[in-house]
Amino acid sequence: MIAFWGGLAVAQPPAIDGPLFREATREFGTMTSTIYQHKTRVDPTSGSYGYDCVGFVSYALRQAAPEAWATVVKVTGIAKGRIPSPTLYRSFLAGLADKPQPGWKAVTKASELRPGDVVAWEHKTETASGHAVIIGKAPVARPDGSWLVEVFDSTSSPHGDDSRANDGRAQTLASTNRHSGLGHGLMVIIADPASGIFTGVRWNPKAKAVTVPIAAGRPTS
Repeated sequence: MIAFWGGLAVAQPPAIDGPLFREATREFGTMTSTIYQHKTRVDPTSGSYGYDCVGFVSYALRQAAPEAWATVVKVTGIAKGRIPSPTLYRSFLAGLADKPQPGWKAVTKASELRPGDVVAWEHKTETASGHAVIIGKAPVARPDGSWLVEVFDSTSSPHGDDSRANDGRAQTLASTNRHSGLGHGLMVIIADPASGIFTGVRWNPKAKAVTVPIAAGRPTS
């Protein structure tokens, strides 16, 4: 369902947010320190959260949607103790439309995104292979047909209006001199104007648009 606010279309999600949204907000609200790192090290008792983007998504799935996580492990074929790469997550999510999986619902259009959905994309560079986020708010349609959306993620590169910039809990990485780890910010999802299918991203509302393989899915249990 689409409503209109301030002249912009706002995708209206169901009244109940997904389990990953509740887990993301729980982690963000209870953390005492966080840092972006490739080795997942979490101590919920002390509120310490150290992980990268897929480490965050995977940890949240294990906590809040165990059936969905078990399905990811089975379908991607990852080894015990490992987590899927952004590429594997993107491939898994892209396959949901044609082959439904336990604990998941396919999300194929940007307008259908709602809090708690997982979005992953491939973007191979010298230092990265892609990214994964959890949607924090219903997307807002921009005049150019793209969609502004708040996301929760673990990163060393801030998005627009990013919480990490002034969050003393987010530790600074020496390599970037930026606050890192778990936080939320604004980015843009690009979709085909006719079909609504995902085609790319903007890391923040002012960043250059990048066309990438991208897909989304909704953990349900």
